[in-house]
Amino acid sequence: MTALRAAAPPVDRAVLERRIDDVCRLMSAHAGGIELVEVSATGAVRVRFTGMCVGCVLRPLTMRGTVVPALSEIPGVTAVDADGTRISEEAAARLAGYLGAQGALPVLEPATRSGGRG
Repeated sequence: MTALRAAAPPVDRAVLERRIDDVCRLMSAHAGGIELVEVSATGAVRVRFTGMCVGCVLRPLTMRGTVVPALSEIPGVTAVDADGTRISEEAAARLAGYLGAQGALPVLEPATRSGGRG
């Protein structure tokens, strides 16, 4: 599991949901979006892809290039995660270099869930 920043302020859920709405407006051009699943007490945010993004092979790029940077700007957010968005750290570093995304938050490793995909 990726280490989280210590002593983060609590996440303002209303601000987070407004930012998710902003991201969804961008993603609607591709008939997809994201929705908030949960926010942990430590500020880790879990989202779910919706619409055409559910089966898209470019989800990992959208996650690292759009979703993580947008949500990581919200005070108190310590990590951002979504199922089906895992890419290697090497690929993530290349993407960050291309996008100029210095200091982006880490994406949490998927949690093991009973009865679900993992």
